[in-house]
Amino acid sequence: MLGKYFPFLAIAAVGYWYWSGPYQNGSEGNYAKQLAENEAAMERCVRREASMTTAAGMAGAPVGGGDAQSQCARELGLSLRDGQWHRTSVDEMGN
Repeated sequence: MLGKYFPFLAIAAVGYWYWSGPYQNGSEGNYAKQLAENEAAMERCVRREASMTTAAGMAGAPVGGGDAQSQCARELGLSLRDGQWHRTSVDEMGN
């Protein structure tokens, strides 16, 4: 009697194991990976802005005193929360 239901029970058990373990861990890992990518993008942008400001100053062009970090955050659609760069939602951007 139980033998004919065993394949279904085995599939359900494996599905539950996958859902509660590897699948959930993968979802959290993707968010951590996105935060790391956001941080790297901000570093590249700030470095680029600093380089462009230095080049403009050396060329004798007027240099704006804007905050590179704020400018990059707007450009990349990021906001600093809890010490990490998060994607800014559409509502926060005022769109």
